[in-house]
Amino acid sequence: MLIYAFRDSRGTWYGDPDAAIHDSQPGRGVLTLPPTAPGEDPGLFDGQRVEVLYAACDLEASQTSYRLEDGDSLVATWHVHELLSPAHQCVLTTPAIARDASAVRLEISSSHRRYSLHADLLAEGRAEITVVVCTPDGVIHGELTGEVDACDLNEVGRLIASVPIASAVETPPTATSPAPIKATRHGQAWTPEAIAYLEEHYRAGKGPEQLAEELGRSEKSIRWKLHGLKLAPYPSDLVPDPRPAAEPEVPRVYTVEAKRRLHPHAYKPWEPEDEQRLAERCAQGTSLSELSQEFGRNEGAIASRLLKIQAEGPAADAAWEYGG
Repeated sequence: MLIYAFRDSRGTWYGDPDAAIHDSQPGRGVLTLPPTAPGEDPGLFDGQRVEVLYAACDLEASQTSYRLEDGDSLVATWHVHELLSPAHQCVLTTPAIARDASAVRLEISSSHRRYSLHADLLAEGRAEITVVVCTPDGVIHGELTGEVDACDLNEVGRLIASVPIASAVETPPTATSPAPIKATRHGQAWTPEAIAYLEEHYRAGKGPEQLAEELGRSEKSIRWKLHGLKLAPYPSDLVPDPRPAAEPEVPRVYTVEAKRRLHPHAYKPWEPEDEQRLAERCAQGTSLSELSQEFGRNEGAIASRLLKIQAEGPAADAAWEYGG
């Protein structure tokens, strides 16, 4: 989903309002841009409130997201981003609190999701991070846990923010013309090389099905792009019928409360006395599974904490095999 066009207070549209999209109707939202920061050159739309259009499309995505008034954050196309910048650039950075504390807890919410991040700063400049995505009533939709160098957090954030366009690429061989950059993931931005390849070989007589295989894209994507380049008629047969009203989401049993029925202390911060007792029990020869039951946490959490506190014992050895 990309913001591909916006309209200012005078009713003038900017970006690509006539772009071919993959939805029957685009989404609409409102974006309020901040005023020009002191000492910076003013942007064209600084301080304005604009209406935006967003949908799935084949336009090139930027690496910048914009938070709408309803709380949703969406990536903009490069064209839209170039018009709006430098007014509203959302770049992930390491929180300032991380420099003065051993743990960081952050949470943001929208009308549909709640995102929480818990980071423990470890020895030698590393950080253990747990991210949980759930609904406002606690139904978990995903979680991510890992350990990285704290100095890499900024670039990791940039990488995550660029997911709609980031993927591996490969160059298919060809004997007659320069090889395009082949897409290996649905939704990857079109490169100038791929567009040139598409135009040349479509005019040479190749059909959408063959071009889709050569460029690593779906036939639908090829047909929409050909229409956008004014090389083929509007693919009306690809426009989906209006979607029926969505049924209420059925709550899943995978909730924070459900996990705590298995592990009572799941997602709870470690207290110093807990870590000391964990180290003592590990040194006494208690196994990883026994520690999991005793401390009310899953084995992954126990293994990670044993490595963090540099505990010694069979369970600590098993922690390395578990994923250290």
